Amino acid sequence: MKKLIVLLLLLIPLGLNAAPYKVGQSVPPLELKDQFGKMHVMKVMPHILIMAFEKGTGAKVNEFLASQDKGYLNLHKAAFVADISGMPSFITTTFAIPKMQKYPHTVLLIYDEEFGLKFPGQEEKITIMKFSGNFIQSIDYVSSSDDVKKAIEQ
Repeated sequence: MKKLIVLLLLLIPLGLNAAPYKVGQSVPPLELKDQFGKMHVMKVMPHILIMAFEKGTGAKVNEFLASQDKGYLNLHKAAFVADISGMPSFITTTFAIPKMQKYPHTVLLIYDEEFGLKFPGQEEKITIMKFSGNFIQSIDYVSSSDDVKKAIEQ
């Protein structure tokens, strides 16, 4: 019985770390590499964080951003993060990264699945997180490029 209690006490912190961020929470500084391998350190979160956790949602965001003027994300104090942790490394290095390097915008990449689980997401949805400093003000899930544009530009 004592072993069970000790085991449960050890597992509780693991469960807390797995829960995705929620509105009102503070997000610690992030360090993510872009599609060129350059490290980006976000000590203070951008006003808007656009996140894609699947190939299809990432493609929608990239297509939209590629059609915008250079500097669009910076102008709107936004950043785009793609979680590629589930992608086989061969596919990532051979196909995905070279394709991303052709984009005129920066794509920040999540390679670690556990790290990606810290962020909220819904199947086949693009996550839009709005921040004030490092505190999450809102979390929305959108499906289309038009919805992404509205979320960024409002």
